[in-house]
Amino acid sequence: MRAQEQTCPLRWSDAMSCERTAATDADGELVSRFLAGDRSAFDVLFLRHQDYVYRIAVGIVGDPEDAQDVAQNAFLQAYRSMGSFRRGARFATWLYRIVVNCAVDALRSAKSRRAVPLDSVARVLPDTSGGPEAVAERHSRDWIVRRALAAVPIQYRDILVLRYYGDLSLEEIAEVLKCSVPAAKVRLHRARIAFKERFADLGLGDE
Repeated sequence: MRAQEQTCPLRWSDAMSCERTAATDADGELVSRFLAGDRSAFDVLFLRHQDYVYRIAVGIVGDPEDAQDVAQNAFLQAYRSMGSFRRGARFATWLYRIVVNCAVDALRSAKSRRAVPLDSVARVLPDTSGGPEAVAERHSRDWIVRRALAAVPIQYRDILVLRYYGDLSLEEIAEVLKCSVPAAKVRLHRARIAFKERFADLGLGDE
């Protein structure tokens, strides 16, 4: 399975990878503090997870400004729903499920799948390592990757984002999407095929 995953073009882009945010004991402590009446604890949770939440949002909705709205809405929903958080659960997984739902709802309410604006790459996960030519080549490829991802059906886009933006395991993805691990595996396989087809249509399918 791992060997197959390495052939996916999503793996090739530096801009598509991000450092995974793990749910730690500190998250649990902050949640406990919040539920005990310390509202400032949520501010710390927000600061800890805001970058990751934004990456998930922008990966699904495509547009950076829309992603900001999705991220804000997700944190607002999380704040209002903290009372229903199950103690012992991973806060990160619970939060990312909210983000995915908000992002998918935003797309469905718009009744369209947006292509990523031409100037989005410079504003999302910028990478200036290497010389000018390397940066230009990377941005060109990242732009194509994002265009391909934006063309993938909504029901597959979320799992691709969780796997390749967030580097979540199949077990973690299944928990976020509330499905079995085998179901997540099948869905990811189909999503990867859908992405590769869109990627090939943009001229990089043989790489």
